[in-house]
Amino acid sequence: MHGLYAPPWLRHSVHREASPLRRCPSGETRMASRLGSMLLVLGLLGGAVTAQAEQQILPAAANLTAEQLFSVAFRPIIDNALKQPNMPALLGDGLRRVAAQDRTLGIVSVPGHLLLTREGVELARVVLPSDMIPERWANATAEMLRAIAAASPAIAAKDREQVWRDMFDGMMTDLDPYSRYAEPNRAQGERTQREGYDGIGVGIRSVDGFYEISDMVPDGPAAAAGVKVGDRIFEVAGTRTLGLPYERLSALIQGPEGSWVEMKLGPSEQRPRNVTIRRRHLVPNTVQAAINDGVVTVRVERFNNATQDNVRQAIQRYLDRGPVRGVVMDLRGNPGGVMVQAVGVVNLFVPQGRIITTRGRNPSSIQWFEAQKPTTLFPDLPLVVLIDGQTASSAEIVAAALQDAGRALIVGSSSYGKGSVQHVTQLPNGGELFITWSRIYAPSGYSFDGQGVLPSLCTSQAGVNVQSLLAAAAQGDRGEQATRSRQRLAAPDDAEALAQLRATCPPKPADSVASAAVTVSLARALVEDVGLYRQALASRHINVAER
Repeated sequence: MHGLYAPPWLRHSVHREASPLRRCPSGETRMASRLGSMLLVLGLLGGAVTAQAEQQILPAAANLTAEQLFSVAFRPIIDNALKQPNMPALLGDGLRRVAAQDRTLGIVSVPGHLLLTREGVELARVVLPSDMIPERWANATAEMLRAIAAASPAIAAKDREQVWRDMFDGMMTDLDPYSRYAEPNRAQGERTQREGYDGIGVGIRSVDGFYEISDMVPDGPAAAAGVKVGDRIFEVAGTRTLGLPYERLSALIQGPEGSWVEMKLGPSEQRPRNVTIRRRHLVPNTVQAAINDGVVTVRVERFNNATQDNVRQAIQRYLDRGPVRGVVMDLRGNPGGVMVQAVGVVNLFVPQGRIITTRGRNPSSIQWFEAQKPTTLFPDLPLVVLIDGQTASSAEIVAAALQDAGRALIVGSSSYGKGSVQHVTQLPNGGELFITWSRIYAPSGYSFDGQGVLPSLCTSQAGVNVQSLLAAAAQGDRGEQATRSRQRLAAPDDAEALAQLRATCPPKPADSVASAAVTVSLARALVEDVGLYRQALASRHINVAER
């Protein structure tokens, strides 16, 4: 897919309405959707991130120097990393990754210096800064990169972006599992997933030498103009498409929001038609919903800038048509996404109270998010949330917050355990740098980073079935919840408590659990029996103040 339209497994939505309020430590109150210039995205690859990447304006990428690139990159590493970075080690590991392409080269650390060697003989050395000024570390990096290129024709012949990627990849291993670098092409794709794109909403494939429409955004500009799946594209903006490179076609179709594009297309060259389509901003929808016997199932594939809005619309659409008995929200396999959207989804169901807290080394990372009653539209609908071992990050925020609020029953296996927030910086070469800068804490005070969210009813244990789980749901709490609460709080510093928690309900992906169908059947049974639902919810909820 060329960015005109993302395939179904990449679809997201963008929220442009008021989000829950964020109360800062200073007492200042701001809309959570206005998180400055940062991007906080939660995901298996990206952790928690804010809604707009911090952008740095520098000379055009073609004229970009290593000093300029790494001056921008080192600032968030030094200022925002969850732990104070060891810059000599970080720099050394990045340079070693670059030099590894030539087996005769080595990078040696000595006090205050890094040495470039060939078979033990020193070729060059750089002086390491004694402070934490990003520009000085960038200069040292660029100096050694030039020395490596001068010493190795093979490395000198490599594309500079590949060298920079090796440098970043080596450095990121010194930070944490979720800090990472996304090279420009990948970064562009990820921005499209999070934020959408300006275009006409079509997917294009090549068939028998012709380009044709393979997919369309429902209600998108192309669909509204009468474009159909299977139409062949003969001209775009007066340019014939036969033999045209794919990238050129994509560039012709895309353009600024509000601009127009003329196309000649149709089922065959003998029956073409001319259409003029106005481009607009499109955000792929990652929310699918269906209703069966009054139970609405909402599947959220990931969280992007419109997820809260799409969840709201999906449920409200069925409420407008008739009675709804309850909602099953399926977060299985959801890797996360935009953090404030997860907060917003919780606020649709929870009218007040803490949703999450984030804390890190940088004072700006210390934030908390409170539910706001005007945003709550479904405070009383019975709600069951499905999770599995691949439910992560923003999806775990939803599960943990709804569980702690006593608002939903969580069904499935323990979740992945990805509870950190990434600060995202858009680099001047078009790439992006994701730096972990805080951990996420549930309302009850525990961090699900490493331990995941423990479901109210576990379907990943051997031998369980719908009947046994319904019987367990009907039983009152015999102290298990308080025990698990203590284990959750102790788990970050107690390996035994963590192991016990994970063994209580092993994290497994939905497709690997023999009783995957049990998860869905159990969720529906709970929603359909309001009395049992309320009893199970009450017996598995401990007031946050008691924890």
